[in-house]
Amino acid sequence: MTVLDDCVLVRNNSSHKPFVVRPPTGEDRVVEPGAATTSLPFATFALVFAGRGGATVTIHVDARPITCPPSGTETATRAPQTVNAPMTITPAQRLVLCALCEPLLANAGPRAAPATYAEIGSRLGRRPQYIRNVVKAIRESLSGHGVPALTADDDNAVHDDFRWALARWAVRSGVVDLVQITALLPGGEGRDGRR
Repeated sequence: MTVLDDCVLVRNNSSHKPFVVRPPTGEDRVVEPGAATTSLPFATFALVFAGRGGATVTIHVDARPITCPPSGTETATRAPQTVNAPMTITPAQRLVLCALCEPLLANAGPRAAPATYAEIGSRLGRRPQYIRNVVKAIRESLSGHGVPALTADDDNAVHDDFRWALARWAVRSGVVDLVQITALLPGGEGRDGRR
């Protein structure tokens, strides 16, 4: 690890073993041999290594002293939003997107994966086929607006399960966040009891 001005650079010097950078919530970042990544945007994270006999070794890193400016010296670091969502999302579609992304935003590590159609259906009191149709309509609309890797017609698509690509888009574009999930989903809290 190398401490930079605003983050930690994590480099994998191994010649054959990858390791994982695990943020407090969200999916793991695999760091392949010879590769590197930064801790951004997280101030705390864990490094997870494969140990002997299938055991894992976890190192918790707290980079808050370097990523948080001293009190009273905060400066605006974010530019105003310049890109709007490329489409209108109906309330029903937003609910499905929230349920799809909920485990990704509320969990860490292997549990941070988009919900299945059955899980979303159960969460929203709908049949999985209804959920599949809503997700398909969202993907096709986004693909028509230039969002890549969401349909089989796209040259960038490498699989036929597009839940990951759609969930990543929803989270990265800000269409879905924990505040919306808490406000919109039945029960008002995540499956693991977080508010």
